[in-house]
Amino acid sequence: MKALPWLLLAACNGTVGTLKLELTTAPGSTLLDSAQTLQLTITNPHQVTTATRGPSGFTIDLQMPATTAPGSIIVEALDASGTRIAAGESPPLPFGAIDATIVVYMAVPNTIGVAPASLTPARSDVGVGKLTYGAVLAGGLDASGAPTDAIAIYNAFDHSLTGGLALPAARSGVAVGVGALNQVYLFGGRDASGNPTGTLWRFDTNATPNGLYVDLGNKAGFARADAALVTLGNDRFVLTGTPAATLSGLDGAMMAFTDITGLPAQGASILDTSGTVTSVFAGDSGVVRRRSNAFEMIDTTPHPGAVVVALPTGKLAVLCGSGPAELVDPTASGTTPVSIAAPAGCAAAVTQRHLVIAGDANAQIFDATTLAPIAQPPLVVPRNNASAIALPNGQVLIAGGTDGSGAPIATLELFTPEPQ
Repeated sequence: MKALPWLLLAACNGTVGTLKLELTTAPGSTLLDSAQTLQLTITNPHQVTTATRGPSGFTIDLQMPATTAPGSIIVEALDASGTRIAAGESPPLPFGAIDATIVVYMAVPNTIGVAPASLTPARSDVGVGKLTYGAVLAGGLDASGAPTDAIAIYNAFDHSLTGGLALPAARSGVAVGVGALNQVYLFGGRDASGNPTGTLWRFDTNATPNGLYVDLGNKAGFARADAALVTLGNDRFVLTGTPAATLSGLDGAMMAFTDITGLPAQGASILDTSGTVTSVFAGDSGVVRRRSNAFEMIDTTPHPGAVVVALPTGKLAVLCGSGPAELVDPTASGTTPVSIAAPAGCAAAVTQRHLVIAGDANAQIFDATTLAPIAQPPLVVPRNNASAIALPNGQVLIAGGTDGSGAPIATLELFTPEPQ
């Protein structure tokens, strides 16, 4: 890790807070060795400051009024000729009177690099969920093919991977849903004998020192693996698979739908401008839309292995399956083909600006609004059946999956975008 001593003083009613900024890169990288100038941009309130490398590196002291309005820290590294060689960005944070250390991952923009941390043990078939500050990675299959009870949290504010309290039992293919206040719901998955289960646990990521579980019971008749918990808001989810059901996370109640038997394995939800939640599910049986509590089969073409993501345009995209890539408008009938060649078994995630698809040996980066292609960076470790999670700083974390020999992968990778 390359440390940048940076003192940001936030004064409010006589109080002072100190933010220390550190820079990190892919392990073993020499990317910052040629950096001669650092340019720091604070997005809110907008402020740009530069520093030139000295005998002790870079030092910048800033004084700012404390504020609860969030802003990001953008760091750009320039070489002796003034050419930008790397960039990185923090998640939004309030510049209040607090003491904290923020770590910014630096890389060549629009590339994929190794994250500072890696999965231990290496595993595939990991359940993942998006947290407000990073991602949770639960269970999976280790190198021996056995399920693991490991759970970890990737924090985008310091790029650490912190192990949580072990799962109550080892699981692979567990469904993960994230509710308010980063409460994580873990349903089903395969046990040590390879059998689907119906257990429901709530993992409180806020409990110190490494989380706390609440056992919400075994849901008889709902056992399954490789399903998804698709959010409806307010800690309520749709459980995919058969029988399809709603899950109320607050009390652990599970209720099967009466108007549809089962749902394709993967899905995503979007909230439109009218406040209506639309969910789209895709898999072996085709594509199903749920809007205003009504289900509609909108495409009978099989999409085995599909991933569904919500776009900032208000539409949803069906990608990565054996079927064609498609767009779904929440209010229009049918689907619309889209010219994206997403390999089967790929992973996909959407940030505010980018759609990232990762599979086989490469990633594909698209503008999330226009779907125009931006870049095709190689993956550090070619992989299939991985997961991609959008982080709050505009990066995308790529985790899990298997390599060409079928072995699980420990390496975590990060897509780093062009600064905004």
